[in-house]
This record gives sequence, C-alpha cells and structure tokens, in this order.
Amino acid sequence: MRRWSILIFSSAIVAVSPERTIAQAALPRERLAALDAKLPALLTKHHIAAIGAAIIRGGEIVWTGVYGQQGPGKPASAQTLFNIASMTKPITAETILRLVAAGRLSLDEPMAPSWVDPDVADDPRQLKLTPRIALSHQTGFPNWRRESKAGRLAFSSDPGTRFGYSGEGYTYVARFVEKKLGASFEALANEYVFQPIGMNSTSYSRRDWMEGRVSTPMDTTGTWGKPDLHTEGAWNAADDVFSTARDYATFMISVMNGEKLNAELVPDRMRAHVAIGNEWPCVAKPVQRCPDHAGYALGWFRFDYGNEAVIWHGGDDWGEHSLAYFYPRTRDAVVVLANGGNGRYAVIDALDLLDDRSPIATFAETHRSPVAVWLRALLDAAYAGKLPGQTKR
Repeated sequence: MRRWSILIFSSAIVAVSPERTIAQAALPRERLAALDAKLPALLTKHHIAAIGAAIIRGGEIVWTGVYGQQGPGKPASAQTLFNIASMTKPITAETILRLVAAGRLSLDEPMAPSWVDPDVADDPRQLKLTPRIALSHQTGFPNWRRESKAGRLAFSSDPGTRFGYSGEGYTYVARFVEKKLGASFEALANEYVFQPIGMNSTSYSRRDWMEGRVSTPMDTTGTWGKPDLHTEGAWNAADDVFSTARDYATFMISVMNGEKLNAELVPDRMRAHVAIGNEWPCVAKPVQRCPDHAGYALGWFRFDYGNEAVIWHGGDDWGEHSLAYFYPRTRDAVVVLANGGNGRYAVIDALDLLDDRSPIATFAETHRSPVAVWLRALLDAAYAGKLPGQTKR
C-alpha cells in the first residue's frame, strides 16, 4: 500500500544555493541574486516541493540551480534526481537516431518483421508502422492502451495520417529496437547516449548509484507519494526517466550540436514531420502570440515564429512537471524540472526569470516569451478537459 504524508508549507521553505561554476560568471551578479531570491518563492506560491533549472547560452551551461526539498525534511541539491516524465521521449528518440546513424536501423523500415504487439497482430495496419511514424507520433495509437476498449492496444486512426500523441508508440518502437538488435533498450541508450554525452546521473530505471538521490513526488494537495521508479529492465520509453537539470542541459547541448548524427539526420530530426494544430489548438490570446506553425519533429515539438524556431518538450505526471526548450539559431536553452503536482504552473512562472534574454521577441506588456504564453494557455485548457481527446485528471 502506498504511504502518504502531508507537507506543511511555510515561508521558511528550504532554498538550496545553486551550483557555482566558472561559466556562471556569464550572468550578471544581479541576475544571479534575482534567481536565488525569486525561484524559491515559486515553491510556496504553487505548493511544490522542489525546482531545478539550467540556463544555456550559446551552447554552454551558464547557470544551474536547485531549490526546495528532495523529500520530507531533506533539502534538494544538485545531485537530486527528478522524474522528467515525458521529457524521456527526446532521449528515446536520440538513442534510435544514433542507431540509425550507425547503420544499425532505418527510420523507414517496417517494424513488423522484428516486432508486433500481440494486441494488434490481427490488424493489417501494423504492417505500416515504421520508426519514423512512431517517433513523430503518427502510429494511430492512444497515449496509453488503458485508454482503449478493454485496455488493449488498438488503432484509433491509420498510421501516418495524423498527429496523435502516444507514449505507446514510443514504447512500441523501443521494443522493435530490442528485438531487431538483440540488446536491451536501456543498454543501447547507455552506449549511444548517456556514456558519450557524459550523462552520469540519468537512468530509465533504478540503479545502485541513485540511492539517497531520488526525489519524492508530491501531488497537488502537498501530499508526498512514492517515486515512479521502475525496477531495472522494466523501463518505459516514453516516461519516468530520472535525471538532473545539469544532465538534461548537457543532453540538449549534444542535440543542438548534432553529435553522432550524419549530415542528413540533423535537419531531418528537427523538421516538423506532422502538424499538431488540429489536435492541440493554440488558445493563447492575443492570437499573435501563437506560433505560425506548430508541429512534431523526431522526438521534439517544433514551434515556428517567423524566422525563429523553438524546439521543445515537456512532461507532466501526477507529482512532477518538466519543460526544456532551445533556439537552434542562437543555441540558447532552458531546462526546468519541478517536483509537485502543481509544477506545471510553477515551470511557466519560472520562465519569466530564466528566459528574460530570449532571442524571440517578447510581446507588449507581458514580457513573456511566446512559447511560455502558448504553453500556459495550452496547459490551462488541458487541465480543464477542453482539448480534443483530453480527459480532466
């Protein structure tokens, strides 16, 4: 049985000083002081346990900070491991793309010869599934099979015909990789992504080195729960990777640099393979804050604002929220990880402090980047149960 305890919030909530690095000198002293003063205030405002963040400028980490509590009575630190939720998907996609670059897979090969989920074995549409279709959320599967009739995986649309956000699609392609290559997906992620990049604090499942570092999740009422940390081998390709803000920032720099990919894959990964407008409409006001085009690439969302692009992904589970995005033109980026069911709003508020030098022009009196405005409106609609195919949590 899951054990719960209640966190009592007060103005004396723990604030942990950020890591200090030489690169942090790139930020003015007053800016550093503002981050240390204002980010902890979001913990009390939104009733969350902890927040970790990183700022990247020109492809370099210039600041990281962690504030709050890792668990009841334990301060969070730079070593605290956050559940990054659906920000797992870009890592899964990167692993597969690097395997493609190494000549071990093809993005457009049918997956059926190596892997077919038993639930869809009798549906001929499974023959159309490819890694590219899965990584761009065009499998036609629901987000999770529990949302289908009788809890079985089933197609809700034909593969390759429209955007449909699906964690099942990501798990499907990862299973295909395992079957085709005869190696565990976790081992492949470690070999092709974690080790080459130096992500020494990131894992799909429990490891001995994680002892004492895993954040305890908190729901919207301030109630502590149990981490969704999988046992070794029981990974989820779409969710529940644990990482630090610095590790994920390091990952984003590698992505921006196009490391381990060939010249064809770098632009292919970042182009929008499918539009998401009909599925997730922009409800921001005024309308000019909406992107000119919103689509999904291979592992990432892509927003286009005139000549500027924002590549991003977020994650949201019952006890945590995460967001990371970068601007390809300037190679600036932000990572925010929040431990708390109300983290979705804390993360957006944090962008006011973390992204004030955004290369995307902020609009009018709001001083918020367009991506922040759009995401806030999207999240408000999603959690009111107003978006197509969404159910209120």
